[in-house]
Amino acid sequence: MKSQTRHLLGSKAESWIALALCAAVAAAGALQQLVHDRPAYAERSGPDWLPLAAAGLAAAGIILLLTGRSQLPRLQRALIWGGLLLMVWAAGGLLLDLLRLVPGGLMPEGVDWPGLVTRTLALAAFVALARLVFVRPVAHAATRRAAWYGYAALALALPYPVLKTWWALGGSFGLRWPGADGLAGSFALWLPAVPWLLAAILSLLLVLTPRWLPRRLLLLAGWSATAIVATFGPAACWAFVTGLANGDIDSGGMATWVFGLVYGSWFLWAIAAAAATRSYQVRTAAPRDVLDTVTMSVGRATSRTQTT
Repeated sequence: MKSQTRHLLGSKAESWIALALCAAVAAAGALQQLVHDRPAYAERSGPDWLPLAAAGLAAAGIILLLTGRSQLPRLQRALIWGGLLLMVWAAGGLLLDLLRLVPGGLMPEGVDWPGLVTRTLALAAFVALARLVFVRPVAHAATRRAAWYGYAALALALPYPVLKTWWALGGSFGLRWPGADGLAGSFALWLPAVPWLLAAILSLLLVLTPRWLPRRLLLLAGWSATAIVATFGPAACWAFVTGLANGDIDSGGMATWVFGLVYGSWFLWAIAAAAATRSYQVRTAAPRDVLDTVTMSVGRATSRTQTT
């Protein structure tokens, strides 16, 4: 009973935290529109209405959750899911902001400070919303459904390393001409594919749940990788879409569809990886209710023995 009470209080607290973060994202997104002379790269991160839309959808779903409107479960989940997806997009570009803070000329000077605050809050809101969306009961049927999250993340992690490996081996699929941009046969240009190979392995481990691997280590890897990709995947995808609409994409020696495939897979991987990580977190958590029941049963049996 006490365990159930703690669980309900914890769930309500998480909902209020997520709602507060959504309000902060909306406020930061509105205030940043009042700041002029922002760096040019700020326009490529996403449309101006994005933070407000993400916060509005998510907040509406959370309010339905807090008020106990059980007769509208589909609407509630649709609103939170919509807010979650848009919140990932709103957090896009955070990695570029952070790289601009590093001295040494890695990125051009000039930081979009209002956008940095908004994207940081959006990333925090995304994590809070993910905890609400991906809670599942620990049941066999739920576990089978949850496995698809990891397999989807595995598939989404492969396009970039597969293309890079193909080009490094001398293939020209996806290139406008053989050896374009020095990609064919280049081991150095293949190295950026290594993190995505690790992401594919991580996605599979979240499904297989190996006992020899520490649970906290796998959770740390899953949430960290999700957060990192969420900071640049959506921004890259938006930059591609806007460039395609404006007709000013310079794809160099690569086919245009390569950018759409790669950037789109990065965007969707952040969603699938968050789902797989949260599913793993729930599936491998200690069943507190069961433990409490066993403890109470043992205590009763012990007291009876002592009485007799």
